[in-house]
Amino acid sequence: MTLLKSLSLAVAMICGLLPLGNQAYADEPVVKVVASTDVEATMKSMSYTYRQAMLTSEANVMLNLIDKLQQLVASVQLVQFDQKRQSVLQQGLTEVQSQLALVHASLVARDINTAKEQLKKVAALRKQYHKERSPSIWQLLFGD
Repeated sequence: MTLLKSLSLAVAMICGLLPLGNQAYADEPVVKVVASTDVEATMKSMSYTYRQAMLTSEANVMLNLIDKLQQLVASVQLVQFDQKRQSVLQQGLTEVQSQLALVHASLVARDINTAKEQLKKVAALRKQYHKERSPSIWQLLFGD
């Protein structure tokens, strides 16, 4: 896939012009994304895939891992969270997908160093939005 195709597909998916997991080009396989039934297990798989991507030194291997990570994030995006946190968590997942699209584009251009720097931003987003995901001890005791 060319860099232009990759970027246009990523932008279309992020903007909601294409359903996540569907490919716009005939030369690409069609991957159907379904909602995660176990968000915790999916998050653990995302963490493991992230670590594998950071450890690899081969662009093709990292590209496959980033594709897998994008699919995992897409499966969590289909989950309906607590109504109070839904918009914030979806915003975080969308930001992660946007960042992964940048990583993907860097890998298509065979720039693994830039891709790894961009991937580090995904870890920062994870930390930021995990605070939103988990209720504090005070929220558990006294409610919202």
